[in-house]
Amino acid sequence: MGSIGSLVAGIVLSTTALPAMANIVTPSTTFGMGMTTTIATTTTVAPTTTTTTIPRHHARDAKTTTTRHAHVVATSATQKPRSNSNGSTSPTTTTPTPTTVVTPTTVAPTTTTTVKSAPVIKAPAPSVSNPSANIDPSPNFLATGACSFANGVWSCANPCVVGTASALSWPGYTGGVDCTNYILSAINNARAIEGVRPMVLPSNWFSLSVPEQLFVIADLERTARGLPPYVGINAALSADAQHSAATNSDPSIAAGFPMANDAQGSAGFGGAWSGGYAVLVADYIWMYDDAWGGSVAKTSNIACTSAGAAGCWAHRDELLGSDPGYNQGVGLGCTNCEMGTGFAMVNGRASYVDLIEIPTGSLPPMTFTWVNNVLPNLS
Repeated sequence: MGSIGSLVAGIVLSTTALPAMANIVTPSTTFGMGMTTTIATTTTVAPTTTTTTIPRHHARDAKTTTTRHAHVVATSATQKPRSNSNGSTSPTTTTPTPTTVVTPTTVAPTTTTTVKSAPVIKAPAPSVSNPSANIDPSPNFLATGACSFANGVWSCANPCVVGTASALSWPGYTGGVDCTNYILSAINNARAIEGVRPMVLPSNWFSLSVPEQLFVIADLERTARGLPPYVGINAALSADAQHSAATNSDPSIAAGFPMANDAQGSAGFGGAWSGGYAVLVADYIWMYDDAWGGSVAKTSNIACTSAGAAGCWAHRDELLGSDPGYNQGVGLGCTNCEMGTGFAMVNGRASYVDLIEIPTGSLPPMTFTWVNNVLPNLS
C-alpha cells in the first residue's frame, strides 16, 4: 500500500426546512495535512438559541515506507463492477496413437503409451470497477430533512438527528436502529445504481462492538463484489488501528504482525481512516463518495484534485484490496488477509480505522472471524 498523503473526506452536514435554522460556514482550519471546514448550525426555539458546530469528516489511507508513483488508470464506461470467478475452463487432454515396439526376443511384445501433459489454464485475476462518479446519498443522511416541533420536542425526517425540547444537533456517534436503517437504505440505493446486490447486516449487528462492525462492513463490501472475505481481526493489527483512531491519524505497518509482501514485492498492507457519526456513514463516504465532486469544496477526498486524478476512489480501492494505478494494496484476491480495526471518540467525534495486512506463513491468531462470527448470522 503506497502513501497518498492525507486523504480527507469532508462531510457537509446540512439542515433542511427548519424554522430559524441556518448553515453558517466559518473560516477553515487546518487538520493534519488536509483542510477542514466547520459548519455552525443555529437553532432558535422560543427564547433559547443553541449553536452546534459540525466538523467536516475526514478519511485517510495508511502510510507506507515505500514511495510509489501514481498514474491515472482509465475507468470502465459502465458503472457495474465486474466480478470474475476463480474458475477456469476444463483443460483438454490429448492422447496420441499408441506405438508398439517389438523387441527381437521371445518375450511377448510390449506396448508403450505416451500421454502429453494437460495444458495449464490460468484463471483470470479478479477485478472491480468503480462508479463513474460519486453517488449522492438517497435518503440524504447528511441533511436533517424536514423538521417539526411536536409533543414538546423537535424531530426530523432524518432519524439520526438528535432533537430535544430546545435544540437539534448531530450526534458525535450513534448506532441506533432507526439511524442505521436510514443510512443502510442510502447504501443499498447506491449499490443498486452500481449494480451490486443489497447489503444485509448480520442478525447480531447491534450486539457487535464498533471495531467488529468495521470488519463486517469491509467484508460485506468485498464479498458482494465476488471477492474473498478478509479472514478475521488480529490483535496486533487492532492495536495499531486503535492508536490511529485515538489520534485521528493514518494506520501504519503494525508491530508484532508477521507481514508478507504483496504481488508487486512491496509491503502487503492497506488501510483507511475516517470520521463520521456512524460506521455506515464512514463506509458510504469511503465506498460511494470518494471521487471528484465537481469542485474542491464539494469533494470529500482531498487526494482527488480533479476528475482524472489518480487519488480518486483511492479509499474504496484500498479497502477492497487493490488499486493498480495508485496503491497495490493487499490484492483483490487475497484469501489470507487479516484486519485490525479501531474506534475512538476524539473531541466528541467518532474516529474509525481499518488496517489490512498479508501474513507470512500460517494465519496468526484472530479474535473474531468471518467464518465463525459473521457467516452464521447472515440470512
